[in-house]
Amino acid sequence: MLGLLYRNGQFEHPLGDTGRHGDGSRGPKMDIPSTKRPLGPSPRSLLTNLAKDVIICMYFSKLLECWCYKKLNFIKVKEGKNSWKRYLSSFIVIILFILVGALPYIIISEWIVNTDGNPNTYFDFEKEDYVGINPSLYFVLMNSQFLFWLLGLFVGIRFIHKRRFTSLITPNRKIDWKKLGFGFITFFVILGLTSIIDSILTPGDYYLNDVTVSDFLILFVLVLVLTPLQTTCEELFFRGYLLQFFGKWITIPFLLSLLAGSIFGALHFANPEMGYSPLLVGADYLLTGFIWCYITVKTNSAELSIGAHAANNMLLGWFLTMDDSALGDIPSLFVVTNINPAISLIWTIVSLGIFLFISLRKYKFTRS
Repeated sequence: MLGLLYRNGQFEHPLGDTGRHGDGSRGPKMDIPSTKRPLGPSPRSLLTNLAKDVIICMYFSKLLECWCYKKLNFIKVKEGKNSWKRYLSSFIVIILFILVGALPYIIISEWIVNTDGNPNTYFDFEKEDYVGINPSLYFVLMNSQFLFWLLGLFVGIRFIHKRRFTSLITPNRKIDWKKLGFGFITFFVILGLTSIIDSILTPGDYYLNDVTVSDFLILFVLVLVLTPLQTTCEELFFRGYLLQFFGKWITIPFLLSLLAGSIFGALHFANPEMGYSPLLVGADYLLTGFIWCYITVKTNSAELSIGAHAANNMLLGWFLTMDDSALGDIPSLFVVTNINPAISLIWTIVSLGIFLFISLRKYKFTRS
């Protein structure tokens, strides 16, 4: 016989209440564990779990970012077919289009020289160029050649390399127009400020050009339309096509930029500006080519260099001309005399250095 327990002033059965229960059953009533949920984790455990989730998300986001960078690398193109044989084929096509593009310039210039009856219009064998042709017409003829060059690039990339034409500008599906505009505005302002400072330091080297309003307005429109065509075409070839070709084997940004930039600079050695000083002006061209290539490699696209190149040539076309210029004797607002190639090289170093710093500061870690 089970003993009784004395609790709270009463005797109780050790197995609990053995009387009749509410459901009609008899015997001891056993305690059943509660099925109610606990109130929840403590705030400390919630913070710990949240911190773990954040760390995991950051880790996988970094992995995804690295994977996207490799997949969308502007230099190491994954899209299309890019063997050296296809590059050789596309290069031949581009050269053929360039040669065809020179024909209109030669034919029209020859026709003008032989029919206008002006003894001051002729082909200069020393300069290997036509002289005496109307400056605006000369500007149109010179820049129209780049339309054929651009067409050759398009045929080569679309039909030989089997990839998007915009892959010469960016690895993304769309061009970053804000980035391109940033490059244009920034370099335009830098070059404009350095030119103003130089004119203040050497006021005797600048004077207002004797041009009519109508001539300048015509020039303004021609520069606005044709100069971006010329500069963009060069950028697509040197900062897109050539960088991607050499990038198949060269992975060091400095060496890659040095090689492609040197080719860009060397092809400008035929410009009449070289007459001021082959060494210093040549260094100016080489440095410009290198910096724009380096910015393209480090920012993973060519938008900044496209904008900067357009800004450089458009500012010169609108506002500054000189006796011996690749742009010809165009009716720009100002004429620069007494060119000092050493000072010009210093201003180029300053302008490109500032642009390089700003560009890498803003876009260095671009991953798309």
